Amino acid sequence: MKPAPLAAFRLLLEYDGSRFQGWQKQGPKQSREGVRTVAGSLEHAIHEAGLRLLYLGGAGRTDAGVHALGQVAHLHLEAKGAPRPGELRRLLDAALPQDVAVRDVRSCPPRFHARHDAVDRSYLYQISHRRSAFGKPWIWWVKRSLDPQKLSQAWSAFQGDLDVSAFADLDPEEDGRSRIIRCEVVESGSLTLLRVRATHFFRRQVRRMVGASVACALGEEEPRRVLEDLRNPTEAANLYWGAKAAPASGLFLEAVRYAGDPEPGPPKPTLSIP
Repeated sequence: MKPAPLAAFRLLLEYDGSRFQGWQKQGPKQSREGVRTVAGSLEHAIHEAGLRLLYLGGAGRTDAGVHALGQVAHLHLEAKGAPRPGELRRLLDAALPQDVAVRDVRSCPPRFHARHDAVDRSYLYQISHRRSAFGKPWIWWVKRSLDPQKLSQAWSAFQGDLDVSAFADLDPEEDGRSRIIRCEVVESGSLTLLRVRATHFFRRQVRRMVGASVACALGEEEPRRVLEDLRNPTEAANLYWGAKAAPASGLFLEAVRYAGDPEPGPPKPTLSIP
């Protein structure tokens, strides 16, 4: 039987993850119990617009509490009655909750896949050196002084073709190897920005990387331990770094790149804390 004609769209989204249990829809039972997910909110908005959803997929399954500046999704609608990209954006703007925004909608080939076609992804983490009356949902306020040299040493240790098994939550069949293209540290007012760019990431990987780097900057650990656990990952190391994971509040899926996209510019904060 020939499949029904479909209309395919590529969406660029941003969201405040503070009140979401991540990107991925978590099943009808949890949806009935009021678990909010970004994908679930998008599906609801599409239904409210009177459109028939065939498929929705995202470039990255952000965890609970994690934000996005540049999440990419691919959306398949039944072709009959499907709107043009501009009209689809207006429909979604009218139906989505305030903590999700559509930055761009464009038509795309039905074969486009937001996750499988991505070349690399970048995450941004924001550490604040002082208490902020406005930025709490989007930063990690580290109350003690950080050694910038040790922070940079530990963060840069993650750059390269590595086995990050000690710093990620893996399924039994998953291979923990990852190509981390670049790790950057930038100061912006009272914020330290940590950016990491890689071909792919595992669950809770970036938060554990940040937590390990901050532990070194606080003098609780030495950067050489990070290097040792990258060379020889153990279950004990995984448990240790898991307990030191940075909070979700400071983490953003910054961008997803595809073939032909330009190289990213320097890291920029999402808010100014002088």
